[in-house]
Amino acid sequence: MSSASEKPIVLITGITGFLAAHVLDAALAAPEGFRVRGTLRSLSKKDELLNRLSKADRERVELVEVKKTEASDLSEAVRGVTYIAHTASPYQLAVEDVERDLLVPAIEGTLNLLRYAAKEPSVKRIAITSSFAAVVDFTKDGPNRPGYTYTQKDWNPFGRDDAKGPVAYSVSKTLAERAAWDFVEKEKPGFKIAAFNPPMIYGATLQPAVNLSNLNTSSKAIYSLISNLDEVPADRLPLFCHGRDVGDAHIRWLASDSAPSQRYLLFGGPYNWASSLEHLAKSKPELVKRFPKGYEQAIANKKDPKTSYASLDTTPAEKELGMKFRGWEQTLDESIDSLLELEKRPNWK
Repeated sequence: MSSASEKPIVLITGITGFLAAHVLDAALAAPEGFRVRGTLRSLSKKDELLNRLSKADRERVELVEVKKTEASDLSEAVRGVTYIAHTASPYQLAVEDVERDLLVPAIEGTLNLLRYAAKEPSVKRIAITSSFAAVVDFTKDGPNRPGYTYTQKDWNPFGRDDAKGPVAYSVSKTLAERAAWDFVEKEKPGFKIAAFNPPMIYGATLQPAVNLSNLNTSSKAIYSLISNLDEVPADRLPLFCHGRDVGDAHIRWLASDSAPSQRYLLFGGPYNWASSLEHLAKSKPELVKRFPKGYEQAIANKKDPKTSYASLDTTPAEKELGMKFRGWEQTLDESIDSLLELEKRPNWK
């Protein structure tokens, strides 16, 4: 039996991110007993990141400061690692400079990592966090295509010239994923890659140093349901996956010797905010006083999520990775419960 110090290392880029926290938990829970190395922009978040872990798990985690994944020397980060989960990529819908704030970090961050990994002979597999944003076709109503099932063959048709407004994020994920596949085809490195394409990712908010002002986009959307808004939010992307399911998919593929190098669509199901409020009114009635104005009318006029939106083909993830996905009500409840706990912190606001 190998000692803990001999276990393979999983590198998680951007380990202080919302999804990365779930990937970290999946890696630490894996039966392989992985060690974890995480990159983060500042070691100032180190203590809070580690404090939520058990003492035994803390001893399996090491952290490396990387200011910018797209521009930094990643030699130290990739040295001796067997697997990489590349989660570091900005998820912002409103930015000052699309090129600087979205496209360069996403595309060059991915390519810089792949270049350094290609120089490190220990690297066997790299799981890349892509997105349903790289799959969806907004020219054909995006998620609002009842009866249509997106598959790994679908690609977002938008290019760099289309990277404006809310679409810019989708373009960044599309171009970053395409760049990864092109790199592997051209350079033929000694590792395999896979891309993971979830839609909206929800679940417990576990990342360090989080408060209301820096809350990640998806958690902020959930929190808006209990923030006394003047109206019920619009259903921008009414398709989801639980963060831990996304994390498990990454780690299961990395740990597998046989799971193919391909795109894996990850999908817990459809939802909308009216149905979510209807569920919360029953499961957490004490929160009703915090619901948006007009919620009763929204519930009365709600669409049936099961018949109103597109679906995603998760057959590869189920077949190759044994994935079973958590449902919306569980995901919503866990998301809300986590945010209610964070509210109790003195620095929340």
